[in-house]
Amino acid sequence: MNRIVAIARLHAAGRRDGLVWPLAVLGVAFAVNLLVFGAMGDDLGDRPVTGGLASVYLTALAFGAVAIAQQFPFALGMSVTRREFAAALGLFTVAQTAAYAVLLVVLQAVEDATGGWGMRLRFFGAGFLDREGVAAQLLIYAVPLLLMTLTGVALGAVYVRWRTNGVLAAVCGVLLAAGLAAVLVTKYGSWPAIGDWLLRQSALSLLAGWPSIAVAALAALSWAALRRATP
Repeated sequence: MNRIVAIARLHAAGRRDGLVWPLAVLGVAFAVNLLVFGAMGDDLGDRPVTGGLASVYLTALAFGAVAIAQQFPFALGMSVTRREFAAALGLFTVAQTAAYAVLLVVLQAVEDATGGWGMRLRFFGAGFLDREGVAAQLLIYAVPLLLMTLTGVALGAVYVRWRTNGVLAAVCGVLLAAGLAAVLVTKYGSWPAIGDWLLRQSALSLLAGWPSIAVAALAALSWAALRRATP
């Protein structure tokens, strides 16, 4: 276990940019939204939601992919086994996600306390989050962030295993599967049933419960690719 923790520390040391840049992008997006909506003045609607928070999730996806592509060959060159690398990366990713989730919950609380930064603006939160407890809010922030990070990790793992052709084939496969699913749902007129099912789900189920299944699947896919990858 001590060795896994030590390798996780190497992940942190080697990914200072991955730790800082999501926060930097988030800060820039927040500042831009404050300026834009502040300039609107009285034309600002009632508690608008900006969507700028998505920036930190997209950045996490990008750095998840870069982490594998850059650090996996280096780790194997340092006599780190694939299992140790994967375990340490998982530990680092969970810790990073938890830290970001705590920060986002705190910032949402500040946003609520200041009346949306003095202009009824929603950047870090959404209306439904106010009805959830702190533990549920942490999960609602953390699980999608973990999902995006592992999506990047999975793409990186596919790249080190099968290179660019593998990544493009994986993307095409996902698009094809999604397209076929949409065709079948349309053919059998199931869109209303899907909409009703979604409306019956709680925010915690939709944003934390069901995505957890995708997180587990992506973790398994990443490990299956890494265990046979060559640097």
